[in-house]
Amino acid sequence: MNNHLRNILCVSFVIIISACASTDNHNKSIIDRYKEVLIDQDANHYRVTYEGPRWINKSAAEAQKVLDYSLLRSAELSLENDFPFFVILSNDSETREIIRDDPACNLDDMNQMYKKKCLRYKSIGDLTSVFLKDPLEVDVGTNIITDGAYEGKALFASLNVYEVISRRYNLDRSKYRFQEQRSVPDHMSASDSSRQSHVRDVPPSNNN
Repeated sequence: MNNHLRNILCVSFVIIISACASTDNHNKSIIDRYKEVLIDQDANHYRVTYEGPRWINKSAAEAQKVLDYSLLRSAELSLENDFPFFVILSNDSETREIIRDDPACNLDDMNQMYKKKCLRYKSIGDLTSVFLKDPLEVDVGTNIITDGAYEGKALFASLNVYEVISRRYNLDRSKYRFQEQRSVPDHMSASDSSRQSHVRDVPPSNNN
């Protein structure tokens, strides 16, 4: 291999490494195990999924945590793309029953006692959102949109969701901070714990 070709390959390799490092820094999150998909770039539609660990018993608290983490990543993603607000268009979150991979867990001859030992539960958060530059009109004291294409759906202030959920689960926010938002309705403020109920206002799962 001649020197000219070797130099080109070296430069290309450095560019690729630099690009990867830049992407990692830009998409740094305070959680892991999430996936995100850009559904419609023109409409700013994104889908975020988050998979929790397997549990021996079904846990409502774990299902809520997985949903909250999906909401948190939606907020992070909107802020990364310079959108201070978002609306949840659909909620396909679910808790699945999983049979442990073990010869003793053969479904054909499993009795009730062994079934309990073999059964595991896995909660998955699955939210599709649209990101917005400006807030929409909502009902007084709530975050429910009153008119337009998103009437009846919940409007979320991205930074407030980020702050409320990260505090709720004692997540380390020192690695990734966002600028303070402007024009956030008073009732959607994260500074007052009595006004944080809107963070729970996710539409019911389609899998319930």
